[in-house]
Amino acid sequence: MKSSNLHVRAVSVEDLAPGKGGLRSLLPGGTDTTLPAPESGEQWLLVERLGVDGGRPLACLRLRAGIGLQAPRHWYHVGCVVHAAKPLQLFHRQSTLLLGSDHAGASELADLCWARAGLSLAEQAAALRLLLRAALLQLAQQRHAHGVSLIIELPGPRDDEGRSPFWQGLGRHFYAGEMMGHTAGLAARHGPDWRALVAVLLPRQPVYASFLPAATQAAIGQVDASAQLLPELLGSEGLAYDHHVGIIDGGPVFAACIDRLPALLQARRLSLAEGGDAATSEPWLLALPGQQTLLLRGRREGQVLRLAQALPADLRLAGDALVWALPLELNADPR
Repeated sequence: MKSSNLHVRAVSVEDLAPGKGGLRSLLPGGTDTTLPAPESGEQWLLVERLGVDGGRPLACLRLRAGIGLQAPRHWYHVGCVVHAAKPLQLFHRQSTLLLGSDHAGASELADLCWARAGLSLAEQAAALRLLLRAALLQLAQQRHAHGVSLIIELPGPRDDEGRSPFWQGLGRHFYAGEMMGHTAGLAARHGPDWRALVAVLLPRQPVYASFLPAATQAAIGQVDASAQLLPELLGSEGLAYDHHVGIIDGGPVFAACIDRLPALLQARRLSLAEGGDAATSEPWLLALPGQQTLLLRGRREGQVLRLAQALPADLRLAGDALVWALPLELNADPR
């Protein structure tokens, strides 16, 4: 699967129509399918393969700003305490979980879903990489709407029946009204903020991890087998585990300072020109009106990106228009 066959755009009403191979086939049960309100600043993006399968959706995610400011969001901070008694030659380091809202106000990459059937791991990674890079380019374009940090919560381990060992050993002791291995019912009844309803029942005091079952301890900060592609991909974009985990399955939270992300450091507003040489051109992502992101080949010449291929006819821009652009291959040292 060539990256040039991939296209990123905003999710539309038509994408959510029932049908085989549509966007709904990617979404887990209970996923919020409400299109973002224009004033919310939220973006719901998908990457699709053009030409083949009639524009098959391959992956989608939401880019949100200012999470946890309208409705509470909670995570566990994974910390430690030390109990020492030098006369007794005792020194114990204990891992702890502390419920809090440390990431309130951050921006978030949420509801990341992608197709697996018929795609190799390399093809899945290519689609996800393009989608993540496009979301970061959109973030650069709307930098004023976002705060200091960006996070993404990865799914924690679950067994073959969908049960979370993290929840089984911790959360279910405080909320047993519904099996948290299957959260679609809660999401359907209470909407995307259902986790806040569960969080108010969880302990506010530090929880010593050593008091939890071994399977629960082992799940803290681990990624489910279905999402093993993500840590490396996110790491290549500048995000890393920041010692927070999800309250339901204990999956790790990856985070970064937005202004230190390689994509943000290398994104530029450039004017476009045609007549580029295909032999010396490189793939570039262009953020265009309507939350569209095109992947075209071009070569940067100062503040001009000279394209080796023409823009689609329906996306012609004014001659003096500036667009946000980002090379697909980022420099190791962006300075």
